[in-house]
Amino acid sequence: MTTMRDIAKISGVSVSTVSRVLSGKGRVSDEKRSEILRIIKDLHYIPDYHAKCMVKGGIISVGLVVPDITNPFFSELTKGIESELGNHALLILMDSFRSGEREKELSLALRDNGAKGIIFGNSHVDDDFILEISKFIPTVVFDKEYDLSNVGTIALDNFHGSYMATKHLIENGCSRILHFGGFPDLDVSFQRKLGYEKAMIESNLAPKTIFTGYDQDSGYDQAKKIFSSEKYDGVFCMNDLVAVGVMKGLKEIGFSIPEDVKMVGFDDINLCEVLVPPLTSVHQPVEEMGKAAVKMLLAMIEKKDTSKKYLFSPSLVVRGSSLKKS
Repeated sequence: MTTMRDIAKISGVSVSTVSRVLSGKGRVSDEKRSEILRIIKDLHYIPDYHAKCMVKGGIISVGLVVPDITNPFFSELTKGIESELGNHALLILMDSFRSGEREKELSLALRDNGAKGIIFGNSHVDDDFILEISKFIPTVVFDKEYDLSNVGTIALDNFHGSYMATKHLIENGCSRILHFGGFPDLDVSFQRKLGYEKAMIESNLAPKTIFTGYDQDSGYDQAKKIFSSEKYDGVFCMNDLVAVGVMKGLKEIGFSIPEDVKMVGFDDINLCEVLVPPLTSVHQPVEEMGKAAVKMLLAMIEKKDTSKKYLFSPSLVVRGSSLKKS
């Protein structure tokens, strides 16, 4: 890795001169400053801010990049991560607004400003970028696995969770079950779609997925559109926020839940219990997953031997939205 000493040698100046250019303080001629900055850029030099954290009383920082901080799932995840971090590190939380390009920008900002590691909560960035960023700092990714020495994975068995949810709807009398899914570019969405399809095909039922999104508004809009002209007796949603929107849309059209349409969500956020009727949902042990991510990341930062993958099992929490009326 390129050092300040390397930059100084190539530029024909002292290390202190390079330091003044990087800090923007002190006198350096415009010509020499431009030359040094060009060399820094050409060599992809990253300032070693990490060294500042090694002094007594210093604290390291780690980054958490999530796609939507307003989603209660990611709030719970952050809670678990902060709980496990304790006094070990400062957490820098960043919201990418589900933009792959913004995720890249945020990740590079974390890297260049001294973060010792990054956790991606459901990443939208491409695999090549994960390969690149992990060359510089340890990286933990949720729900996507990489065969890379500096990348760890925290995963839920999303396939089994969606399979279990769909089988539950079938066992409660549903034969036309619609899946309001996330977009297929996200691995977690793809796995949940596959689990749903497997359960449907096993029961000789025709699967149908509507690529909806991840928030309440998208679920509401699609439910109003689809159910105004098509008939289904069961709905499995990508996550609970989508389910909330679908439930609202169905009620406005005039459908009763669960009498006309039975519903299952995914994540088991706290809101599920207060909906009318309460929402059946696939439970993720979110806090435990966040704690596991921190343990893995800190072990990688400290260069300790550690598992590069933790796989968690989902469970189905059955409530009124999916049950037959007696």
